[in-house]
Amino acid sequence: MANNLQRAWREIASAGALKAKLVILFYRMATLWRSRNPLLKLLGLPFVILNKLVSECLFCVEIPHHARIGYGLKIYHPHSVVIGRDVIIGENCILRQGVTIGNVTHRDGRISNSPVLGNDIEFGANAIVIGDIHIGDGATIGAGTVVTKDLSAGAVAVGNGFRIIHADKQA
Repeated sequence: MANNLQRAWREIASAGALKAKLVILFYRMATLWRSRNPLLKLLGLPFVILNKLVSECLFCVEIPHHARIGYGLKIYHPHSVVIGRDVIIGENCILRQGVTIGNVTHRDGRISNSPVLGNDIEFGANAIVIGDIHIGDGATIGAGTVVTKDLSAGAVAVGNGFRIIHADKQA
């Protein structure tokens, strides 16, 4: 627990702008609501509410406390960022404004699984990752890119209907 608090504090301290610091702080504190410890759960409840009111309503950044996000998250220009509740994101990832990560609701009402992202992934502005896909460690997703298929570790995806311009052969 103490180690996680230190990591969260370092993450918030290095987050950059005040808005990004608040978004990450409210998300991290809201995750206490997932705890089995009743005291921690009670401590997390006000932050679940703050996360909804401040991050979502005021800052337009939707990061539900259910999402699993590793430490080291950086959000540059935090506005219009949407992360689905079942998304899993590794450590040291960078998000920019307008990033959307989530599942797909099909026409027949079926809902896909959410993306699973590795460590050290960087997203350009307005990048979209949707569906039951896996993104490997160290991948880069360019601005405005829509990713609907798996990416290998170290891949660089750019463009709408993306094309891979670099992929590590070792993955």
